[in-house]
Formats: sequence, C-alpha cells, structure tokens
Amino acid sequence: MRNKLGTMIGLLFMACGSVLAQQTKQQAEALRPATKPQAESVHPPTAVDAMLGPDDTVTIAALNCEEISKTWRIGATGDVSLPLIGRVHFAGLTVEQLEQVLSGKLKRYLVDPQVTVYISESQSRPVTIVGAVDKPGRVQLSAAKTLFEVIVLAGGPKDPGPTVTVKRAMDEGMIQAPGAKTDRDGSYSMVEFNVKEVMEGRGDAANFAILPFDVITVSPAQTQRFVHISGEVNHPGSVELVTQDAVSLMKVIAVAGGLTHTAASAKTMIMHISPEGVQTSTAFVDVGKILKGKAKDLELTSGDVVVVPPSQLKSYAQQASTSAITTGIYSALYILGKF
Repeated sequence: MRNKLGTMIGLLFMACGSVLAQQTKQQAEALRPATKPQAESVHPPTAVDAMLGPDDTVTIAALNCEEISKTWRIGATGDVSLPLIGRVHFAGLTVEQLEQVLSGKLKRYLVDPQVTVYISESQSRPVTIVGAVDKPGRVQLSAAKTLFEVIVLAGGPKDPGPTVTVKRAMDEGMIQAPGAKTDRDGSYSMVEFNVKEVMEGRGDAANFAILPFDVITVSPAQTQRFVHISGEVNHPGSVELVTQDAVSLMKVIAVAGGLTHTAASAKTMIMHISPEGVQTSTAFVDVGKILKGKAKDLELTSGDVVVVPPSQLKSYAQQASTSAITTGIYSALYILGKF
C-alpha cells in the first residue's frame, strides 16, 4: 500500500513538472525577440540592399562567442578569416545574409547562436556626384539611399540648372524609370529628373533608388552666350549660342539679313568683349572677300562683336568701338537666332 502511494506521488510530481516546464518554455518563446529564419541557401539581395565588398569594415556581435565578436575588415578577395569558423566569403552578401551564414556555421559550437552584424565603414559602394553641388566627388553608400539623400550628402545643389541625370552601367541592369534610355554604344542607361522635383524630398524623382557606381550629374545654371552684330546690316542684333560653342561669321551676317548697300565690308571690325565688359581684342576683316570665297570664313565665339561700318565713315573704328560699349551691343537686345 505504501509503495503504491509513493508511486502515485512520484507520478503526480512528474506530471506537474512536465506542465511547469512546458509553460516556462512557452513563456520564454513569447518573450524571446523574433529571430531571423535560418536558411541553408542565401537569397539574392534586392536592388536596395547594402551588399558588402572588399575594404568594407564590419562589426560582429555573437552572443557567447567573444572570439569573433570584433571589428573585421574585408580583404581584397572578399574573404575574412574568423576564429572557430575559418575563412568566410563576405563580399556580395547583405548584412542579413551574413548573419544567417555566421549563425549556421556557429551551430557546431553554440546552441541557437545569436549573431548581429553591422557595417562600421563602407568603402566598396561608391557613388560619383558631379556638377552643381557643394561637394562634388564620391559618396559611399553604407545603406540604401535615394537620389535626394545622395545629393544632400554632397552638400546640396549649388547654382544648379534645371536637371539632374543618373547614369548606370548596363552590367547593373537597365534603369527602370519613365524616360530612361541608353547611350549610343549601349554601355550605360540614364535617366533625367527635374532638380526642383528631386529637392522637394518626396515623389518618384526624389525617392529614386541609387545603386553603387551610379554617376549623378547636377546640371549647372546656364549662362547665356551671345555673338553680336551691328552697323551696316539689315537687322542688327545678337545670335545666342545654345547648343554649340561657335558660329561662323557668314551665318551671323545671314541671320542679320545681309549687308546694306552702304556697307564698307572691307573694313569690318570684330571685337571681343570679356564677361567683365572689357574689350580684349580687335581685328579687321574683309567680309567682301569671304563672301566671294577668296578668304576663309571665321568662327565667332561668345563675346564677339561684329561691326560693319558705312562706306562714308572715316574714323569708324573709334566710333564703332564706342557705340558697341555705350549702347550695350554685347547684351542680348534683339535675338536674331539660336545655334
């Protein structure tokens, strides 16, 4: 009887212990932070994941494993030699993927290993930004960044023009955005955005995802460039240089309606006025010979002023020069054409 009673008491204690253990396990599971699922295969990163590369520095924090809980620099081959684990290829993995890999390898030494990895210094994900920004150069992407964020990292726009262009090697895939196109040889894709829309910090343009090795160009504000013609032409005025850096003398005379019948074409004067308004050079040409093909046409650039004098003017050089400066002929008073 006494043996039966002892057996019953033992079974009762075992049942209570089993229930208590089960409850404790359930409570522990409820309190434990959600852990990343362990996987044998590593899923490929998305476009916005920060992949590790050579020369990046990462810090590993592994619970109950001080041997690898340090800061490590990824070698030129993309590998890191770790205690216990051995050589591990870090390059091409995201932080989350590396945590999965390390956790899997530590299972030989730890029960339910907990590993956290973060990037201490990124040197393998450069983005080049040039043009009208305060700090042109390279920006390292330590995490996913938008176009707006990268421009801010470069100090923001500085006297920008209307557009910002993103250029990407076709090895990284075609840019997926409205208006994207490829260059002539198909090596790069590119897309153009409005600077104002980007710097509003919201919308598709601002939130465009930037990838490593992208090249961002913020266009500078365009300074108007003019070639001017005055004197004995039918339509004195200015020619604006928009898409080209020079224009021929014959084209300027043509858009000015040609010479008048009183023009002294053999005494045409060409002056150059600097952006500061200073006359820096003067030359005399025989336009008549150029028109007849007996002399070579001339290329005019921004700041050049062509003055065709009348045949009866004797001291035309001094008067033409004075007229050009005092009347502001080198300002865009009347646009004859754009080239």
